[in-house]
Amino acid sequence: MQKNFRTPINMAMVSNHVSMNYSLFSLLFKQYTGTNFVGYLQGLRIDEAKRLLTETDMRVNEISARYGFSDEKHFLKVFKAATALSPTEWRKVSRQRDQP
Repeated sequence: MQKNFRTPINMAMVSNHVSMNYSLFSLLFKQYTGTNFVGYLQGLRIDEAKRLLTETDMRVNEISARYGFSDEKHFLKVFKAATALSPTEWRKVSRQRDQP
């Protein structure tokens, strides 16, 4: 998942890739990671989005598309749920923190 989180992947694809029953994969995934597949995948994507928001001037819609979100509204909702800030607010706050 670390290598392919930018692509449109889902649990069925991954469980098939590792030749494991979908239900068993779901159970073992949650036991191993402590979260469900979708939550883990969104976490990877949000972490990378936060990095890009801090380190680049890419537009929010470009970042959302780059990290596999089907539309910007969904990305905004997921980002705010994960960070309590909008992507624009995150960028502003993180850049203020990084200034001397």
